Amino acid sequence: MARKDPGLANLEANERKNLLKVRCADLVQVTAFNEGKMTVDVKPLVKREIGGTYVSPPPVLGVKVANIPIEVEVEGKKGTVKVKINPGDIGVVVYLDLDSDNSLKSGAESMPNSTRVHSGDDAVFVGVVQKG
Repeated sequence: MARKDPGLANLEANERKNLLKVRCADLVQVTAFNEGKMTVDVKPLVKREIGGTYVSPPPVLGVKVANIPIEVEVEGKKGTVKVKINPGDIGVVVYLDLDSDNSLKSGAESMPNSTRVHSGDDAVFVGVVQKG
């Protein structure tokens, strides 16, 4: 088996290190649900490696919940199905690429409010994958 070029190995290691800084999504456990505000507090479940040691990431608080109401009709009666979110449920949070504050406030296309990227401030809880 041929040995990998040391320069290539170093380049791959640096690329991996940079990619680990980008937060795209997390598997999380719900610690609290605010039905009125439609937000959750969550604890990421997969530890992150920092300097060769695995550490627990901090909680992400006040995460907006993606709300996709499902309207149903049964025997002529209409209703809306709401997903019940409980502490202990396991779900997925995605981190939007850019600051979403202005777009959420206005409901329209807008400039980002800051230079933040993939921030917990722009996280969205997209759903439960396993009941707790």
